Amino acid sequence: MKVEGASTKLKAYNNPIISGFAPDPSCIRVNEQYFCVTSSFSVFPGIPVYTSRDLVQWQQIGNVLSRPEQLPHLALVNQTTGGIWAATIREHDGTFFVTSTLVFDGEPQTNPDRWDNVNIFANNGNGWSDPVHFSFYGYDTSLFWDDDGSVYVQGSHAWHIFPAIQQYKIDVSTGNALSEPIILWNGTGGLAPEAPHVYKRDDGYYLMIAEGGTGVGHMVTMAKSLNIAGPYTGYTHNPVLTNANTTEYLQTVGHADLFTDTAGNWWAVALATRNATPIDDDSKDPLVGHSQHIIFPAGPNAPLTSLPRQLVYYRFPDFSRFTVAPPGHPQTLRILGSAENITGNGFIGSSTFITRRQDAVEFTAEVALEFAPDLSHSSVEEEEAGMTLFIQRNQHFDLGVLALPSTSGDGTLQKWDERPAKPGILPLAHGLDKLRLRVQAVNASTYAFSYSDLAQDGQPILWKTVGYGTASEVSGGFTGTTVGMFATGNGHNSTTFAYFSNFTYDPVQGVF
Repeated sequence: MKVEGASTKLKAYNNPIISGFAPDPSCIRVNEQYFCVTSSFSVFPGIPVYTSRDLVQWQQIGNVLSRPEQLPHLALVNQTTGGIWAATIREHDGTFFVTSTLVFDGEPQTNPDRWDNVNIFANNGNGWSDPVHFSFYGYDTSLFWDDDGSVYVQGSHAWHIFPAIQQYKIDVSTGNALSEPIILWNGTGGLAPEAPHVYKRDDGYYLMIAEGGTGVGHMVTMAKSLNIAGPYTGYTHNPVLTNANTTEYLQTVGHADLFTDTAGNWWAVALATRNATPIDDDSKDPLVGHSQHIIFPAGPNAPLTSLPRQLVYYRFPDFSRFTVAPPGHPQTLRILGSAENITGNGFIGSSTFITRRQDAVEFTAEVALEFAPDLSHSSVEEEEAGMTLFIQRNQHFDLGVLALPSTSGDGTLQKWDERPAKPGILPLAHGLDKLRLRVQAVNASTYAFSYSDLAQDGQPILWKTVGYGTASEVSGGFTGTTVGMFATGNGHNSTTFAYFSNFTYDPVQGVF
């Protein structure tokens, strides 16, 4: 959204500019190119990086967190709201810097271990670095370079414990503090002052924060000071951005960042949700909200890094269970299911599934599946493979083919498709080992799940709807839904390979 600026003619655009699972946006301009990052919580690769040259068409060009060794403790996160919070991107002297916090949200708010995992990632053109840790018992940190070269870090704390915005000087190369923390501002009195960013203009320093919590009371407020250290005086007409106490379609608007375009206009980017439901080209790097058709490499044994950067795992799975183009199966992704299913045992474990973000209200996702358990062996019982629509480990719909004990004793009735919301057995024909699966968001509130046999040329013959699920069952929290492929042994490590191919994702354009 445009804040103020020169009287230049602006190109039409639609909100959201980055839809779906894209909370806590932070954006900058470097010369004529714009860059944004968002929170990623428990998915890996994490902290996606988007770019645009016109503020309308956005493309994901990478992920800050792309190597498990960068942040190995992400594997220990065991909360649906834990993980990577509130990344902020800045650029100085040709180097990009991203700050973020690895939050263990299950720990008490008073436990420093919950918060003391704040990191700086840097990229000078040679890829994103291992993080530099700095000490701050909070979250939503961001960096600011003053004209004299001093670097300041701003951050917020759990409002139950210390509802204030703090700042101190920092050495970004070591993470060492160069001054004692000071309080900049407590906000206007709204709940949970957080998400601080400092900007400098000719008439002084501006501090922008979020208040109200990430809910219907969310808002953006600003304060100004003639000195970097304050005192900061709140703007008379705060909040500067909110949809609180309105019936607007977009709600929970807040957690904003500011940047300028090449004409001098100031722009704000902020998160939002649709009606209390999170929203946040056939190529490897499609534009956000556009089709993606994935033909896996021909191989053999292509590296996992050859997969499109839009595909994400949940934390760090056992990567050895994923193989791209194994011998004899070119242009497939082979998954050997782990013992943990998507829900997991007590919501922990290393599940084997890989998905991409849902970035459109309505879409169709499909994939071809070859899955042929040897039904003559009881050891394959409960092995499963298929598609999942996932938001949290206890909130997901799965359309799977599952090996079950025979009810007739002839070993033929062994597979089923799961009916979302109300699981049920749907027998498949004996010997039907190749299917095409489909997940559709048919409107803003309903998902449909179906499958089809495949003709000789691999095309679906007749789609059969298995069931429906409501969007309310996969909404809530801080993230958004993802859709993709999974395999599991449901209690034991699978012995049957699942081969996935020709994954397609096609959003309906113009539906917001």
